[in-house]
Amino acid sequence: MKFHLHKNPQYIPQIFQVLKRKKNQSLENTHTESMNWCKANCIDQNEALKQLIKIDQTKEFIDLFPNEIKEAQNIADAAPVKMGGGGAATFIYYLVKYSNAEEIIETGVAYGWSSLAVLMAIKDNKKAKLISNDMPYINMENDDYVGCVIPEKLKDKWELQRLPDVRGIPLALKKFNNTIDFCHYDSDKSYTGRMWATPLLWSALKKNCFLVVDDINDNLAFKHFCESVNKNPLIIEYLGKYVGIIVK
Repeated sequence: MKFHLHKNPQYIPQIFQVLKRKKNQSLENTHTESMNWCKANCIDQNEALKQLIKIDQTKEFIDLFPNEIKEAQNIADAAPVKMGGGGAATFIYYLVKYSNAEEIIETGVAYGWSSLAVLMAIKDNKKAKLISNDMPYINMENDDYVGCVIPEKLKDKWELQRLPDVRGIPLALKKFNNTIDFCHYDSDKSYTGRMWATPLLWSALKKNCFLVVDDINDNLAFKHFCESVNKNPLIIEYLGKYVGIIVK
């Protein structure tokens, strides 16, 4: 399948990011070490929530909003383009809800399950807003279905940027005056991409606020970043993958 850059100039910055990965090949291929680290340090989701936001009992996201989830699932099932599944929506919902986050950035959207979790958490907060950034999938023609599970009633609190991370993250931060109080990172999973984006997002994060990173078992980027800022993360398991959380 051919891909023509002159017809898709928005991809050019991301192509350079991909080329940079070759220089970090040994670090890109650290899945086994990262998986072992995650398994050794993983704790239960409810225990993590107890430590982070001091709540003891939680209901699953689907049990909190059964009608909304059913409608969203029907939309996702009907979509002709198949994308990644939802992240740890319950976990994200409670973190956003109980931290009273208002200036929120998310990278990586797909159908929009984690976006939905954030938007349900902030729906009654007049000041809160979510900016999501998602690069169109090359040659998938999925543009019309990114964020498709988000209902119209929540879109006034949501802005979707369709850009590669190297353009979209700085733009989103600029819109929040380079100050955010929650970030969910679920886009470029490469070591190179994470080690570029995470410090940028971390620098804008307010004190005592959360950075959540999905699929940290892919490589050692999250571990290395935590070490660089001298932070001990919490790690939870979700459907065989691992999510990392650090507090500024």
